[in-house]
Amino acid sequence: MKYSKELVTELYQELLSVRMAEEKLVEIYALGKVPGHIHSGVGEEAAYVAPLMTRREGDYYKHTHRVVAAAHAVGVTFNEMFAEILGKQTGTSHGRGGVNHIARLDKGCIGTAGSLGVDTEVAIGAGLSAKYLENGRIVYCYNGDGTHSRGNVHEAMNLAAIWKLPVLFICDDNQYAISANHANTIPVPNPAADRAAGYGMPARVVQGDDPLAIYEAAKELTDDIRAGKGPAVLEIKCYRWRGHFEGDQCAYRDKAVTEEEVKKDCLANLEKYVLDNGVLTQEDIELMRKEIALELEQAVEFAENSPEPDPDHIFDGLYA
Repeated sequence: MKYSKELVTELYQELLSVRMAEEKLVEIYALGKVPGHIHSGVGEEAAYVAPLMTRREGDYYKHTHRVVAAAHAVGVTFNEMFAEILGKQTGTSHGRGGVNHIARLDKGCIGTAGSLGVDTEVAIGAGLSAKYLENGRIVYCYNGDGTHSRGNVHEAMNLAAIWKLPVLFICDDNQYAISANHANTIPVPNPAADRAAGYGMPARVVQGDDPLAIYEAAKELTDDIRAGKGPAVLEIKCYRWRGHFEGDQCAYRDKAVTEEEVKKDCLANLEKYVLDNGVLTQEDIELMRKEIALELEQAVEFAENSPEPDPDHIFDGLYA
């Protein structure tokens, strides 16, 4: 596949933005500014950003508890994102959702549920509405390798296959479900792709450090989904650079393996591509970094200076 300069530039800039945002999130968490805990996605950004480069206006996006900054790729601003992370009124959910539940329905970002996998059923509901309304929209449904072993995910995948719903099931396979390596918990090497055959779904497996290969696989699958061929699976092989959560010492992992795995850097690989192929210059990249760094500093400042949620509105949005 031939990649246009515009596409590669946009992909690189978004990948760089999300990487720097994820690093900023770790930084402010260490300073005690984030209530609760966070699940860093540093190193896994391409798994989220690259498929979303095939997104069209109106499409739906369900993320996970990791790489929350990828919501930026669908139009969520860093201002409202960091305000939500800090629990402020100006956040995407007025401080109710926090770091794990960034959502903007008008951007197609449907957020996550309180229990892993449950939101997959919500995601296929969005797919059902798209099919019923014949509006051409599709759903990008992200889960981790651990979540792909949950029963509700398989129920959702089965129903999506039966009804031929326009859903791309994307597995961020970072090798670990909290502390359990999936080599010890499931009998197949590919937690999502190897199971897709049971639902008659096409599946692709790509490496998480190759953003352009991820984009290409996502483009092929989403083109078929938009053509009415039903759901598909895209499994992206990553490695979780940091702990399951910040503070996790990863005593269950071999440090030597981790040191080797973190050398497989999706951002560094794409940066080499753009420089080698004359897409961008080093000066272009440095300017991008400065602009993104300023945007993130301003976003954190905006969040810190934003008002706390008004207790009088604590029940707003609840209904039965």
